Amino acid sequence: MSDLTNATRELFVRSLKKEVFMKMPFYDELERRNQIKFSGGKYIERLVDFDEMDDLAQAYVTNETLTDSAKDTLAKPRFEWKKFQIPLRYDGDVEIQNANAGNEEQLLDLVDNLVKKAQRAARLKMRSNAFNGGSTTGRSDTQKEFQSLVSALDHDVTYGTMARTLLTTTRPWWQGADPAGLTANITTSSQGTATNFTISNIRKWVNETDVATYMEGEGDLMILTCPTLFNKLRAEMESKAIYNAPPKDDTMKQGFNKMILDGMTVVSDPYLQTTSTMKKWVFILNLAEWELRISSQRNFEMTEFEWQAKYTNGLDVYLARIFVAGNLLCWKNNANMWLSEVS
Repeated sequence: MSDLTNATRELFVRSLKKEVFMKMPFYDELERRNQIKFSGGKYIERLVDFDEMDDLAQAYVTNETLTDSAKDTLAKPRFEWKKFQIPLRYDGDVEIQNANAGNEEQLLDLVDNLVKKAQRAARLKMRSNAFNGGSTTGRSDTQKEFQSLVSALDHDVTYGTMARTLLTTTRPWWQGADPAGLTANITTSSQGTATNFTISNIRKWVNETDVATYMEGEGDLMILTCPTLFNKLRAEMESKAIYNAPPKDDTMKQGFNKMILDGMTVVSDPYLQTTSTMKKWVFILNLAEWELRISSQRNFEMTEFEWQAKYTNGLDVYLARIFVAGNLLCWKNNANMWLSEVS
């Protein structure tokens, strides 16, 4: 292994965690909660308990026949590993004229810069993955890309190999929460209905839907939106003298704008400002139910730079790759909500 390979791979690994995870509010919070996990296996599976047994309870009197019933309440969603790679390539001229040049000749270390750009590319790709590439149609199980927040919460999209349909009340417990009410009682999605980002509506979306029904603690809720909607809500909160900044010991210190409403954290993510479509998105996320799973064998690992000229028909170039395999998973979709037409 060459000194060049050692130095560049060390540079990448040393700042990997900071570069890839800690500049995005959602991933940063998963990192803080130890919900970014490295593992292996053929699939990513987990048992979920989707129902209660209180309807089996029987009121009875003496000498009345007692009921004897069974009920299935477990399911096992299954997720595939999704993969991507980032190639790092430079040619012989870069090695001759730049990589081994002196300080006077080398205005910029192109190999060092290439590695830093690759780190940024990994971060940008993971950010795009989380937000579904900006599309309002959730990525399905069969697509190559990482699944996303939208994949989990977009109504009627098969997720974890399990179909779900509001119209026929097929697995309403596996749907994202709907702003109109409990998903068990509705047959048409209203997550794309035009609405306003106000304190009153936020309280309705949380307290009158599946979000509150399946929530274990308000401290787990993150409301994620673009800077425009964040500033609109902050102005309303300030006018009512209920604006609360995060606590001084808050762990999310990456320059994010955030505030507290009714114990819930409201966060501004600048990435959602970058398209007219995402500027209308609001996510109400129960963070306890999310997990980013990364393969222990494809965990942003950067290979050695290999000189391709040593292979038949090879060129005078050096090539390395960064490999990633994993998926973004939600284990209780109905405790979360996505709205796609908010202003």
